[in-house]
Amino acid sequence: MKAGTSFRRIVHAEWGKFWALRSTWLVFTVVGVLAIGLAAAIGASAEEHKPEQAFLAIDVFSIVLGVFGMVMVTGEYGSGLIRATFAAVPRRLPVLWAKALVLAAAAAPLMLVVCAASLLAEYAFTPAVDRFSLSDDGLVRATLGAAAAPVALALLGLGIGALLRHTAAAITVYVLSMLVLPALLGAVLPADVADDVVRFVPVAAAQAMYALPGGEASRFLSPGPAALVLAAWVVTVLAAGGAALRRRDP
Repeated sequence: MKAGTSFRRIVHAEWGKFWALRSTWLVFTVVGVLAIGLAAAIGASAEEHKPEQAFLAIDVFSIVLGVFGMVMVTGEYGSGLIRATFAAVPRRLPVLWAKALVLAAAAAPLMLVVCAASLLAEYAFTPAVDRFSLSDDGLVRATLGAAAAPVALALLGLGIGALLRHTAAAITVYVLSMLVLPALLGAVLPADVADDVVRFVPVAAAQAMYALPGGEASRFLSPGPAALVLAAWVVTVLAAGGAALRRRDP
């Protein structure tokens, strides 16, 4: 790292780049509006009303935020901006950690507001006779989990982007690991083994963080272990991405 280039300054520079992109404002706005609108629509039209329906959009937006995370790295490689970035910070790893910090700091408040607003929107638009109680067991924990899961998957996308550097390749790997892998494992593994294995893949661990007691919650890990599993995935992939950044030229 060049003299005078502290980690605080790197974070400040990454924060500025993050909010200077039109795509940041577009993605965050679309995620918020569509999630809340979908929850309201479900509350108004669903035949059966359950609080977890407010979080039906989370899986989709986890993919969106994951792609957004990887483009934070692959976009700079594609534009050539990465050369200027690494010229200013030759050690490289602080750049990745700063991007991760900025992404989490920006996405976490957004997702917390979106998830809380989605729950309230579904509640408000549900006919009074069918309304669930906002004090239902596990509802606050599920709301927090629904907010945290997409942030973790966005960080996973950031790590994949750092590891592969190419947007198309990173998106392919991300989608395959999030959507195809769980279905494939469920199809090829014996039934008595499949559930025990699939619950440890990232998307299943993320879903477990906002699953409510009863229903399909038995298919998942409990929220605490699921959060640890997802955190382990994020740390491992970010570490692999950091190792790749150190070894490669821009």
